[in-house]
Amino acid sequence: MEDGLLAEVPGNTSSCTANLILADDLMLELAFPLLDSDFAAPSSLIQTPSAPASRADWFLAPETWRISHEVDTSAAVAIGKATMKKYVVEVQSWFERWVTTGSNPFIHPRLYSANFPACVQVAYATLASYIHRTPTNTDTVLQTIEDRSNDLLRENGAALDRVGAEEWADGMEQDVDLFAQLARLHALMVYQIIGLFDGDIRSRHVAEGHIAVQDSWAGKLFHSAAKALSNTHAVATHLVGCLPGPSTYSQQQWYLWILSESIRRTWLVAVSLSAVFSTLQQRWPACPGGVMYTNRSGLWNAASATEWEKQCLGRNVVFLQRFECARLFDDAEPADIDEFGTAILDMTCHRELLEKWRNRSGSL
Repeated sequence: MEDGLLAEVPGNTSSCTANLILADDLMLELAFPLLDSDFAAPSSLIQTPSAPASRADWFLAPETWRISHEVDTSAAVAIGKATMKKYVVEVQSWFERWVTTGSNPFIHPRLYSANFPACVQVAYATLASYIHRTPTNTDTVLQTIEDRSNDLLRENGAALDRVGAEEWADGMEQDVDLFAQLARLHALMVYQIIGLFDGDIRSRHVAEGHIAVQDSWAGKLFHSAAKALSNTHAVATHLVGCLPGPSTYSQQQWYLWILSESIRRTWLVAVSLSAVFSTLQQRWPACPGGVMYTNRSGLWNAASATEWEKQCLGRNVVFLQRFECARLFDDAEPADIDEFGTAILDMTCHRELLEKWRNRSGSL
């Protein structure tokens, strides 16, 4: 699509973005460790290849909400520019898919089915206008994106200047409910994926100034979820006003998984975009740490609570930390892993191992 979200990366890199792109043969050590190699989660939380999820709350236990900052050096891999560009393009395509289908690998089809917050509606409409921009209205669209991004920060008490954003990111805000935190982060990510990677100098300047806020919102969201969703006595209250009212216990568990998995995946995408941008620009990133997420294909796209529960009980859900996903080469086939898990694998493991794994089962 000539004028689509993906126009600038990587095929049509403009002079504005040329300074972000490194030589093809330069390999970067991307300090994006997503595994504490010393963290051994209970066997009921990380399943063996033949064991299905055996606890109804396998995705809510306090141990699963740990952000790890330790690197498993044996699993670390140098990430090249081509791999990072491919990941950016993939995330951009996910945002486009959200506009056209209402969902993507980190925004679940049911997430906004009952409550579509205004900030996300504005971001959704703004993204649609960006995807369908023309050469004659591009400047107007980019100005709209800047204005809407600034409005979002103002509405949530964040300062717009760079110093103010960093000060605010240290915790200067009132509590915001879990679903509202997720919604505002999705909205900000829309503006950031455009601003950081479009190639327009002004847009990139504005988006760089908002990186500290995006990282802070992602961190606050995850820590809020860890505190709220691991409290089994009150966990269902966080579905009120969010997803449709559950009519059965299975439906409640499915909705809780949708909310928690959306938070995990959104956190991973948000912090990875900041790390990738920093690496492309400065050749080094900050270390965001990492969290657990579900890899098994079929769970994210389950059409009902019954289907989701059946898959959880009948198959290994592959609920893993990032660098543990290397075990998938021995324990799973490519078709067993969903699109999100595959994208994380591509950003984690050696290309030769990935190709061998895919060729072994005849995958492309």
